[in-house]
Amino acid sequence: MLIYHPVYDLNHSLFRALMILEASEHAEIHLDLFRMIDFYTVFPHLIKEIKPFPMELKKYKKVLKDIPEPYERVGNIKRIMFELEAVQTTALQNLLAKGFIDLEAFKAKRIRRSEAELPSGLAQEVNENGTAKAEWFRMLVNDFCKVEMKGKTGLKSRTGLMEFRYDLEKP
Repeated sequence: MLIYHPVYDLNHSLFRALMILEASEHAEIHLDLFRMIDFYTVFPHLIKEIKPFPMELKKYKKVLKDIPEPYERVGNIKRIMFELEAVQTTALQNLLAKGFIDLEAFKAKRIRRSEAELPSGLAQEVNENGTAKAEWFRMLVNDFCKVEMKGKTGLKSRTGLMEFRYDLEKP
């Protein structure tokens, strides 16, 4: 039996990457944070599972409560995040090849949208779909970037999605 899920769909990943870059108010996003934002774009109901929830995002608690639970069960999130990395990397390489993200920033593990314009139909779909307009998505692409990523109290630790033990913490 074949089961489709957008987490393993390269085209869906390309679309999500463009959606994140177009919606973000930040010039660039660190690669690890970008991967995390993409994960939560696919599984927004898991944002509620971040423990402890960052103080910087407390104002969104009510919005997050309104995200419905999915029909499917999500297994081991760390494993899904690990498997998602290959799809995300391929998607980002495709965007690099098309000139939609900046190569120099990518070499420095940062994702930055280039000056290349998206085709008008694609740009309209990226900017006007339901996810791109959702308040929880705006929180992810804009306010998630304001929360510390590394260390015992960073997003890597709080989410359980990435290894944090070897991160250098700010003094």
